[in-house]
Amino acid sequence: MPKIKKLSPEQAQKIAAGQVVERPSSVVKELVENSLDAGATEITVYIEKAGKNVIRVVDNGCGMSREDAKLCFGHHATSKITSVDDLQHITTFGFRGEAISSICAVSNMVLITKQKEDKQATLLELASTKIARETTTAANVGTDITIKNLFFNVPVRKKFLKKDETEWRQIHTLFQAFCLQHMHVHFSLIADGKQQFNCPPVSQTIDRVVQLWDHSVARNMLHIEAKDEKQNLSACGVISNHQFYKYNRNTIFFFVNNRWIKNSKLARALLKGYQNVLPADKYPMACITITIDPALIDVNIDPRKEEVKFLHPRVIEVLLKDAVKKQLQEHLSAQLQKQPTFNHMSEPFRPAMPMQFEPARIDTSPTPNPMPAASFEKQILQEQQQAVQKMQESAQPLLAQQETIKPSYPIIGQYKKTYILLEKDDGLFVVDQHAAHERVLYELFSKRFEEVATINLLFPQVIDLSAQHMRALQPHLDLFKKHGISLEEFGENKVVIHATPVHVKDIALDQLVRQVAEWVIRYQTVDLGQLYKQISNKLNAQMACKAAIKAGDTLNEKQMARLLDDLNKTENRYICAHGRPTGWLLSLHEIEKKFKRKA
Repeated sequence: MPKIKKLSPEQAQKIAAGQVVERPSSVVKELVENSLDAGATEITVYIEKAGKNVIRVVDNGCGMSREDAKLCFGHHATSKITSVDDLQHITTFGFRGEAISSICAVSNMVLITKQKEDKQATLLELASTKIARETTTAANVGTDITIKNLFFNVPVRKKFLKKDETEWRQIHTLFQAFCLQHMHVHFSLIADGKQQFNCPPVSQTIDRVVQLWDHSVARNMLHIEAKDEKQNLSACGVISNHQFYKYNRNTIFFFVNNRWIKNSKLARALLKGYQNVLPADKYPMACITITIDPALIDVNIDPRKEEVKFLHPRVIEVLLKDAVKKQLQEHLSAQLQKQPTFNHMSEPFRPAMPMQFEPARIDTSPTPNPMPAASFEKQILQEQQQAVQKMQESAQPLLAQQETIKPSYPIIGQYKKTYILLEKDDGLFVVDQHAAHERVLYELFSKRFEEVATINLLFPQVIDLSAQHMRALQPHLDLFKKHGISLEEFGENKVVIHATPVHVKDIALDQLVRQVAEWVIRYQTVDLGQLYKQISNKLNAQMACKAAIKAGDTLNEKQMARLLDDLNKTENRYICAHGRPTGWLLSLHEIEKKFKRKA
């Protein structure tokens, strides 16, 4: 009896479907692309349980006849190409005729479609590629297709789907990509009965940015455009300026001939344009459309059509990098020309704890409505003074209550308002004031965060979050409380901060909250104990970095001595919380060698 057996067509199609239908977002992608190929100008996407239960796409495209509706479920049934040579000039999104048949093989499907010339629409119900019901119904021109119970007959695939939040995030990003590229289309997204997006047609990408994010994001976007006439190549779109950044790459979109693609080399080229502009581990926002001769790309290298292969990739990468770099330089130059010139002496810098703090100044001048405001401000002022006093007490040596050790070497001074210079017998010791203070604060937060004094904010800060960030933070709000930040929900996709540790009251709390949300998303696969440990360490490091003395802050001799004394009593004093050295010794031998005093 032969060992090799031929699979039944049904089983073969279920297996083949895995190459096209990886997750719910794959289904959404294929269905919306079919709607676009049908010339739709209105597309509505309905989602239930992150697409695991229901995916429905309704469009006003050209629709199908009954005959075509029945044929479209066949494997490799397509109206886009007739031979492999057509792939050199393909401009439609679908072309292989695999999507509908693959989706149908792993779900239950209902199709309603109608052409303009038809009096009634065709309704087909399918289960595992078989037409279970065929009838007519009333409907608008276009196609309404519903996918139910995805992977119900392929348990092994269903088992490997991610959490609802992860699957929803994939659909969310995909929907944004469609909206950004097809601005003439009215897109709507409804999840679990609630409308998430309603994006009518617009004429500019920046208007789409407003619809998908908000005006504050749009104000930070720059237009770029570059061409290579020899290669018949162009790149245009919008990128964020040097003052705006995100915590992941989810808002970097590339389109090649109107097709959304994922390409790591293009992403690297974009980031090279931002070199030395953005902080470490921060990413820009970008929407770049590349237009190129279809004969110079291969769109048939990926079953899901998410990647393309360029005949001359280096040309495109250089064009993109140079365009980004040029636009950022022009924007920065324009800003510098607009900056007014100030001529003033700033008061000496008062660094955050464990240096001396002063209570926040509160304007107690009479107001048109003095009611309980005066007594309220007085109460806040008293709380601040008590918090400062407690903070000063908690700023004693972190490891042992020992007497202050006088340094055995004199402080020469401060260099470039960044480095403290110390004279030692064996050379010149240079201390990075920011890295040193960051390490001191990190140890304070990590070892004694229960005793760190908090301060009530006179005006609680309300922070707007994306729906994704809000869902990530909701189960973990106690993380903030454990670190001295009083944070609670405040309406839909908003949180409010009432109190913070004294030394972080002036930092950008909105950025800190969003960063924590990104960490929660990043570490969602680890167990809860490990999640809290990792995020606590990162949160302590971030708070220490934000609250520490900065490069460019002027310190007097007492402040420098206090900082060095605190650093001397701190564990792991040689590096900051992010791994940078706090100090560096330039040996006397090296100095004398430079001056030719020694060989």
